Amino acid sequence: MKVYFLGTGTSQGIPVIGSNHSVCQSTDSKDKRLRVSIWLSWDKYSYIIDCGPDFRQQMLVSNCQRIDGILYTHEHSDHTAGLDDIRPFYFKQGEIPIYAHQRVIANLKRRFDYVLKQKINIPEHLELNP
Repeated sequence: MKVYFLGTGTSQGIPVIGSNHSVCQSTDSKDKRLRVSIWLSWDKYSYIIDCGPDFRQQMLVSNCQRIDGILYTHEHSDHTAGLDDIRPFYFKQGEIPIYAHQRVIANLKRRFDYVLKQKINIPEHLELNP
């Protein structure tokens, strides 16, 4: 199994906008971190844990070509705001199951109804698995 840490930063990413903290001012590449997301791959499987607002950039850098499912740990935006960026994977491969606690799924349905219901995006038959 390959575990690819796509992002390990805080909810605001590192550096934080407008911060004078020494880490945010650092020139060390290790102090440039995107928000949390993980890509797990093994054999022919490819799963994502959380996809926040940096998800598009993370996918471009990682060269991930397929997503077999997404696990959301909780409903905060820094873990879910990248749901829009799942659409190219859906258009290419079809349905992508989403796994989460029921409260997270309810939140996603409310916040991303335009993605989860419109045929031009991820259609309503997308699996939501509590």
